[in-house]
Amino acid sequence: MNQVKEIVKRVKQIAPLSQSSMKLMEIIKREDYSLGEITRIVEHDPALTVNVLKVVNAPAFGLGQSVTSLARAVSFLGDKTVVGIAIASCSPQVYDKGLDGYAAERGELWRHSLHTAVAARELVKHAKKAINTEAAFTGAILHDIGKAVLSEFLHDRTGSLLSSIESQEAGNFSDAERKALGADHTEIGLALAKHWNLPAPLCQCIRYHHTPREADEAWRGLVFAVHLGDAIAMMGGSGTGADALLYPLDESWEDYFNLDATGLELVIMNANTEFQRTKTSLYGD
Repeated sequence: MNQVKEIVKRVKQIAPLSQSSMKLMEIIKREDYSLGEITRIVEHDPALTVNVLKVVNAPAFGLGQSVTSLARAVSFLGDKTVVGIAIASCSPQVYDKGLDGYAAERGELWRHSLHTAVAARELVKHAKKAINTEAAFTGAILHDIGKAVLSEFLHDRTGSLLSSIESQEAGNFSDAERKALGADHTEIGLALAKHWNLPAPLCQCIRYHHTPREADEAWRGLVFAVHLGDAIAMMGGSGTGADALLYPLDESWEDYFNLDATGLELVIMNANTEFQRTKTSLYGD
């Protein structure tokens, strides 16, 4: 059944990203931005300010003191975490909902996205050719946004999608999505990214994070960082429900990162540790 037109119509009903989020993403694309610029944007967004201070004062950071200065909070958290908080807080229609079509509870999409982002940030440290850390982190935060829309149309179909994979009628979960609806979550994610006027590198991460070799050559290393980060998050227990680990891993990632088996294990361990620390700060668990 092809429901693409109906799904795209739903995409257009989702509220745009806040000006704060868009400004933050524009700033971190430059090489010469400062934390002061980040702070000035956050301080003009009361809701975002509250969320940033809430996170930095969480017990997991172990600062031993109350942080009331936004500038200090931004310096403690780092620019990438602040951008992630901004995107999540201004997109409740995407991140603050359950994914019934994937049998995922409320908050799982955000936790998976955050874990992927932390892993992607670790991976770019080992890139054979320089990959923008900020783009990798933000692209990973956004990579699965299409699921928030597609989930509504997969309601009560999770079992049949899994059955189609088990019977090999579908090769992976993306194939199953396309057979059921006429589009998968990466294609719908791209439609949402364009609705939000996201820059090209982030659109590439969203559309090709399961098929990184199809990405434009200029952004292929970036997309591979998100692709492998996505797998690391799922292996670390941060999935988005029924589809966890039901996508192929492109072994070509080895062409983009200087990592042997031991090095990859260390990246996975560091990503898991940093994710748990950040998650505790956000959720207290």
